Amino acid sequence: MFITTEEIFEEFEDLDPRDQSQYLLELGYDLPRFTAAQQRSEDLVHGCQSQVWLNASAAPGDDPLLTIHADSDAEIVRGLITVLLAAFSGRKASEILQINIAEVFDRLRLKQYISPQRHNGLQGMVDKIRKLAASHVAEQTEPQPTVKSSAPAIAANVPAPRKPFNVEEVCQQFPILNQLLADGLRPVFLDSGASAQKPQVVIDKEREVEEQYFANAYRGRYSFGARVDEELEASRQKVADFIRSATPQQIAFTPGCTATLNMIAFGWGMRHVQPGDEILITEMEHHANFVPWQQLALRTQSTLKFIPLTADGQLDMLQLDSVLTSKTKVLAVTGMSNVLGTVNPIAELARRAHAVGAIIVVDGAQSVPHMPVDVVADDVDFLVFSGHKVYGPTGVGILYGKPERLEEADATVFGGHMISRVYKDHSEWAQAPAKFEAGTLPIVQAIALGAAIDWVQQYGLEAIHQHEQNLLKLATEQLQQIPGMKIYGPHIADKGAIISFRMDNVHPEDLAAMFDRKAVMTRHGHHCTMPLHDLLGVSATTRASFAAYNTTDDIQMLIEAIQFAREKLRLT
Repeated sequence: MFITTEEIFEEFEDLDPRDQSQYLLELGYDLPRFTAAQQRSEDLVHGCQSQVWLNASAAPGDDPLLTIHADSDAEIVRGLITVLLAAFSGRKASEILQINIAEVFDRLRLKQYISPQRHNGLQGMVDKIRKLAASHVAEQTEPQPTVKSSAPAIAANVPAPRKPFNVEEVCQQFPILNQLLADGLRPVFLDSGASAQKPQVVIDKEREVEEQYFANAYRGRYSFGARVDEELEASRQKVADFIRSATPQQIAFTPGCTATLNMIAFGWGMRHVQPGDEILITEMEHHANFVPWQQLALRTQSTLKFIPLTADGQLDMLQLDSVLTSKTKVLAVTGMSNVLGTVNPIAELARRAHAVGAIIVVDGAQSVPHMPVDVVADDVDFLVFSGHKVYGPTGVGILYGKPERLEEADATVFGGHMISRVYKDHSEWAQAPAKFEAGTLPIVQAIALGAAIDWVQQYGLEAIHQHEQNLLKLATEQLQQIPGMKIYGPHIADKGAIISFRMDNVHPEDLAAMFDRKAVMTRHGHHCTMPLHDLLGVSATTRASFAAYNTTDDIQMLIEAIQFAREKLRLT
């Protein structure tokens, strides 16, 4: 090879970004150019904004040396190709499958260019090279790039030591909760199940992006564009680590949970659910994980079925076999009920669903912010959650999928960025996650979601969950002492930090008005779960939901607000 990765590393070491670009141009100038005859259409790598051609030849044998040739009509891309060839060309097929090319580009501070989100063809070239290498290795399984390349090892992302959980310190980080309202009262926010408040670091991160380097994502070669790309991919990695996804390529940024569940229902469901098939959900689902499946069933002439609930609001697992059958194609279930607080046995449900050939879709809107999630250990096919419930911004959600499920799902939103190639009569889609990220991403929000996850990770969900469960226990004990109080859902051992209740002879609407006079902020109504409230036999409930920033004083204020309401509503 005319240049090695070590030589490139040495040259890059002291270069600033603009000098790096010049050096890449110089590498590009030295790359042998394809003749017009070599620029064959069958060698074009799709997904490129520039034209890129790549072909390879292999010596005879089961594990041959591969000789790779590539070219582009863009000089800067030719420089990036040189880096690829330095890492890959002239190696055995098995060696190529073990090279972690992202490490090479990471060391060069060019990792954003190897992202499948970047339409410069590099990831397409890597995929083509690896596919060719795999075809020449006997009994080769899916490549796992764990063995070091010629680049020195780069330290893995090691979580920082956890900070001790101190609720007073936590509260100080939420500006909105440290104000006095017009009547001099401190806000008592008990509606985090709808949307959590944001710590200062998240607010600062959004402002940082807007003020210092905002640009559209995956478009610009200039410094702002490169920085945004880096920040987005860092956030994508943080999300992957947070839910234990095997790779960040299984994570797509979306507008939110509702949009994401519709993407799955109509992107995967319309392709795979047929007349006579069955879709299995529960009556505790939020409308976002109920109505899309209902509508899919109507459009595909399939049957919507329900897992029965026990009297205390848990899934009746003893009756699961009566509704989960060989006809079931999808089991869609919440990780944690937004009304009852019920925590569902996701790993067991996934095992049972897969045993009959069904996939499992998990609505993690409530579970992900409150307890550790491991999508690999639980073996879920799809999982979704919203940024705004995990102390992040509104307007950004997460789609996680197994690679094969993302491949099987059709795109449901079409336009820029999600394409590989557009012809006059048809189009070809980019690989996931780009396939599910049409148009302009919620850039600022997605980056700030990474800051929110960092904030959670500094304490650990285990510590936050324990704090919330202590509040749940205290609130339950206090509420049970109030005359005429009905609490819905299972025992606190089987639920998360949500408590929904109703008092005899008091409508939740009236109770909410009294609470507001005391600056106690809860949710009232059907909480987007009309079928569940029909099952409970009430039109509405009051819900208090807890988060890391809530305190025992907040619980006391809730109880005092209830006593105030009882007096004003003449119940005492």
